[in-house]
Amino acid sequence: MNSIDPVRKIESIAINAWPAEEIVPLDGWRLRAAQGVTGRANSVWCCASGDHLPLEQKLEQAEQFYRERGLPARFQLTPASLPANLDEVLAERGYEYFSPTAVMTAELTTLLSHTTPLRLNPEFEVEVSEEFDEEWFDLYCEAEQVSYQTSSVRGAILQRIRPPVAFVSLCIDGALAAIALGVVEKEWLGIFNVETHHDFRRRGAATALARTLAIWAQTQNASQAYLQVVANNAPAIALYQKLGFSTLYHYHYRIKRS
Repeated sequence: MNSIDPVRKIESIAINAWPAEEIVPLDGWRLRAAQGVTGRANSVWCCASGDHLPLEQKLEQAEQFYRERGLPARFQLTPASLPANLDEVLAERGYEYFSPTAVMTAELTTLLSHTTPLRLNPEFEVEVSEEFDEEWFDLYCEAEQVSYQTSSVRGAILQRIRPPVAFVSLCIDGALAAIALGVVEKEWLGIFNVETHHDFRRRGAATALARTLAIWAQTQNASQAYLQVVANNAPAIALYQKLGFSTLYHYHYRIKRS
């Protein structure tokens, strides 16, 4: 298998786990927009190419797409981006580099073997909902410091997810303490939005959430998991490594601010 194939497979399903408000095809690329809320939903997905248009023309059309929406042109660059020299071309065009992110993967069996059964954590009460949950979303907005103006856009993104989805909530002493989101497609579990309320940190909530999602994902015929973590978030990376994850690749963005 080509070393790029797993990257392209994960990126082809990750795009469906955080669906933008608009997705417009452009010769293999997908131009995503969601009123400027979150980088993923407002960037060019470029892990495929139709090779029918000259690169300069594609870039001009992409920039025009974002200009019409009052947004800066932004590209999400991975090892699978096409053409292969796109990152260098964008740099020469004045695009700024930002937000390097690690994509980590693990077999679900490995994840389960590295986590503790919830019965050994009697204080944890965990619920899995396959429908959008308002209380779950409230904690997400608090943890992410989401403004009132952008909360409706983020909520709409979550409600547009079409593959099987799990909104996992963990309560301690009746209080909602932590949340996580799982999305399954093509035997892969994507783990997103792992958030713990500041009053309940360092008690193993994130590990319990990951285990719960792995068990749920197996009922959806998944066998592997992936997650995305900011590259300089050393504590989170260390935690995921303890759970059996390893870094498969990195991605970053290029943005044109003027």
